[in-house]
Amino acid sequence: MRYQVSNRRSLVRLRLFRFVFTLILFLTVVGAGPAFAAEGQVSLNFKDINLVELVQTIGELTGKNFVYEERELKGTVTISSPKTMTLGEAYEVFNTVLSLKGFTIVPSGKVNKIIKTKDALTDSLPNISEGLASDRYVTRVVPVENIDASQLASSILKPLVPKTGYITAYEPTNTLIITDSSANISRMVRIINEIDIPGAGAKMELIELQFADAKELAEIGTKVLAESDQGATSTARRRTARVTASRSAAKVLAYERTNVLIVIADPADIETIHGLVDKLDRKAPQGRSGLNVYYLENADAESLAKTLNEILTGIKSQEKTSRQNKVPGQAPLSEGPVTITADKPTNSLIINASPEDLDVLKGIIAELDIKRKQVYVEALILELSMDATKSLGVSLQGGVDTGSDSLIFGTSNLNSGPVGLSDLASSGDSGVPSLLGRTINGLMLGGLFNPITVPGLNGQELTIPALSVLIDLSKKTSDVNILSAPRLLTSDNEEAEIIVGSNVPVISSRLTDTGSSGLAQSVSVERQDAALTLRFTPQVTEGNLVRLNVFQEITDIAPSNPAVGDPDEVGPTFTKRQIRNTVLAENGKTIVLGGLIGTNVQQTESKVPLLGDLPLLGWLFRSEGTTHSKTNLLVFITPKIIRSSQDLAEITERSRLASQGMQTEKLRDSVPAEYFKFNSGVEAPASPGATDNP
Repeated sequence: MRYQVSNRRSLVRLRLFRFVFTLILFLTVVGAGPAFAAEGQVSLNFKDINLVELVQTIGELTGKNFVYEERELKGTVTISSPKTMTLGEAYEVFNTVLSLKGFTIVPSGKVNKIIKTKDALTDSLPNISEGLASDRYVTRVVPVENIDASQLASSILKPLVPKTGYITAYEPTNTLIITDSSANISRMVRIINEIDIPGAGAKMELIELQFADAKELAEIGTKVLAESDQGATSTARRRTARVTASRSAAKVLAYERTNVLIVIADPADIETIHGLVDKLDRKAPQGRSGLNVYYLENADAESLAKTLNEILTGIKSQEKTSRQNKVPGQAPLSEGPVTITADKPTNSLIINASPEDLDVLKGIIAELDIKRKQVYVEALILELSMDATKSLGVSLQGGVDTGSDSLIFGTSNLNSGPVGLSDLASSGDSGVPSLLGRTINGLMLGGLFNPITVPGLNGQELTIPALSVLIDLSKKTSDVNILSAPRLLTSDNEEAEIIVGSNVPVISSRLTDTGSSGLAQSVSVERQDAALTLRFTPQVTEGNLVRLNVFQEITDIAPSNPAVGDPDEVGPTFTKRQIRNTVLAENGKTIVLGGLIGTNVQQTESKVPLLGDLPLLGWLFRSEGTTHSKTNLLVFITPKIIRSSQDLAEITERSRLASQGMQTEKLRDSVPAEYFKFNSGVEAPASPGATDNP
């Protein structure tokens, strides 16, 4: 074992040391070390100083010698001392630092040993009678004069001694021997002085309580004994001095840890306290017991129970920290154990707590069990498609009587194949108009030559041109496609969702067996949603605003594409359009989400081989088309805050009237007029067939 001894330094070095720190103080530089303000005064300011260095510094300041085992004395400490102190006070600060690190100082001759606190009991601690309270471990002998030392040590003082301390009673001299920190021994001596009082026939008795609080009942008992002395008769006041001293020395103390009363008095006063306990230590009346049921009106019992239990957990943690830090004068935040359980069928809380804690919990519950606002959200999801198709081409068509079924022939430049006469006849139309309707979508320029008559169905005759020359000049546009117009009502901070669509089977795997039994296939199918999904969570904020977390998705099956493959073999192709956003909307105002989803330009050409490539004349045998496609997905959202049942009834009635109006007028235009009437507050034009009464 290696020891390091810090001896006294020379007088010259000590004076030089003090001169340096005095100079530092005058220069007002804050350093990590002690600073001397005056003779015998020092200011300790260390940041993360090693314990060994701290021991050496204190040894130089106080002139004390220390012996310690360097490999055990490890760790760092920070000391902040804004005010100066004496060297003696600095030494007590040093003792406190060592105590926090699990060490204590044991004087041994001209040196002071620094050892672990747990080893102090077996070492030669100093024996003192009185002194300053500090964190040094000492052994003190305390004589007891009026009560039994063994009973005092076992029933009262032993719970106050930590594991690193020791207490015992020496019965022949009725003396207590205590080994602990000087500060804790001083606290126990003060308790002993309160208990060890003179009295004629006085004795000590412990009274266990079941329901009443020991501290509260001790205060009441002390007042009762004091009032009984003041109300005594003149004859009683002429007691002997011995009896009077005994009467005035009666004590009623509370030991809160085990809820016990410690009564030190003569037998008559003890009987008085017993009678008081019999009357007051009773179960609380009905309605003030520990177990209570609280029925909720608006809040969810399970959610509220979880919130309250989290609050109690935080309170218990705070109380534990306060006890560890020994915060003086701080009252406990709760009077005892508290349990809160939710009963889902009755939406109630079962609370087990003291009356004081129950009153606090009821106040918190009343603040949380309030009627929550609701939000009625109207949404309009539409697809705005701006498609422009232009076609220019020439078509040659004619008819030939083949006998059983005449046939119309021609080029395919106008995107229409040959049409059988039986098809024309079955349509019930005359031949020429039906033919033109099937071949031309735009402007027709050309002529009809040599019409022929052929027999049709049911004896009808059809007249068709034997030859026609048609020039196609057409343009086609499309605009709005309303996908969905959902309306949802949900509570504040509760998620709402609507899904409209279908569940489509998709081939996930295909297994082919070509064994001897023949060709066999096994197909695995999964199902995938092709639907429109709208999901949002509203949050009502101050200022009549609603914050919306919006998620909108459209999943659909794309048209088959030969480049991808046969859908029966590879499965369908899905398209997905999605919006995820957080927006802030004013109550009753409409906002729009969305934008350009895609744009596409497609050019097509149809021609007769060879003839369509001829200069100039080639236009007679070919056609060209250009398609411009732009698609926008727009989501209109209008939130309305519902604060009362009257607001909800008004929303319901307006929605019903709007639904009736849409049934009678269908759609006034691409967007339902009643929708904008409802949200803007502007009266829409009357619809044909609409009535004021439902």
